[in-house]
Amino acid sequence: MTSRPKVIAMVQLPPPMHGAAKMNRIAINSLAKDFDLHVIEMCFARTLSEVNRFSLRKMWVAVWLWLRLIWALPRAKALYICFAPNGFAYYRDCIYVLLAKLLCVPAILHLHGRGLPEIRRSKWSELLQKTVFKGQAVILLGESLRAEIEGLDCKSAIIANCLNDDAFVVPATKQWVPHNPIRLLWLSNLFRAKGIETLLAACEILHAQDVACHLTIAGAKGDISKAELATLLEKYQMHTAASYLGPVSDPERQGAFENSDLFIFPSHYPNEAQPLVVLEAMVANVPVITSNIATLPEFVRDGETGRLCPPQDPEELANAISAAIGSPEKTTVMRDAAYQMCRQEFRQDRFAEKLRQRVHSIIENH
Repeated sequence: MTSRPKVIAMVQLPPPMHGAAKMNRIAINSLAKDFDLHVIEMCFARTLSEVNRFSLRKMWVAVWLWLRLIWALPRAKALYICFAPNGFAYYRDCIYVLLAKLLCVPAILHLHGRGLPEIRRSKWSELLQKTVFKGQAVILLGESLRAEIEGLDCKSAIIANCLNDDAFVVPATKQWVPHNPIRLLWLSNLFRAKGIETLLAACEILHAQDVACHLTIAGAKGDISKAELATLLEKYQMHTAASYLGPVSDPERQGAFENSDLFIFPSHYPNEAQPLVVLEAMVANVPVITSNIATLPEFVRDGETGRLCPPQDPEELANAISAAIGSPEKTTVMRDAAYQMCRQEFRQDRFAEKLRQRVHSIIENH
């Protein structure tokens, strides 16, 4: 019996739950089918509020994982790492990749965010980044993210995110008809950059235009507390027309989709790449309105599978919501096209096969 190649996977797994952690779980389950997988879990943040925050505890964990990696690398054929493209985590992950290079183990850097061009603005940072990425394999989520590795001597492949099989509900058969007031849904961890204030400002504009709406907000606390959210609702006169569900389980998440007319995600998060929640709304048969940033225009094709708006533009967002309400036939067509597109392009088996093939190719050609 031929032994399977040993692969080290350095990834963050839930909790806390966010898109990258969810995809990391799918990735290691896929890789474990073909490889002798040694998982080194990067458990730096215990809560969402700790994400992107420096602490001495994180320093200690980083050193401990470095020691574990030293022990594991000599027997490995490849290092698969969910590489952080910004912040303290970027420099931490650079050290891990450089260690793999020193021991002649090829690395596969899976980028789930943006930020590399900002870091390489200084000569020293550019030199470090070029050294880390030279000759390595990089996985990008979409064509629009190629600027992340521009000028870096690395091999790249596009592997989009995917959805769990159970995320796909039965396709809608009835025409989309909005409720009155229209039911809007915002589902994301409560970070300001995810666009909740833009949406609240758009709702205020709609009310001024006599368009009645009710907003459901779902998600765990990020850099906005429950009290701060209540203040924002008062500011935009939405305190009587909004409901906050807090963190939601998978069944509650599905229930939120079922009880909404439109999913609104006006993110202006600078590291946004390919938010899973937008895809989840699409396969739940909920029409989507989102920002025209990162890879979003690659699958939310404006007027075809959803509607796009400039980030931090409440007036344009309000116009897009009004347009959806005013043309239910077109909104129905976009909803159905989005579902079918996800069926073709964002299946879990498609993602798993592409990822395994990529890792096999790196090992065989090293």
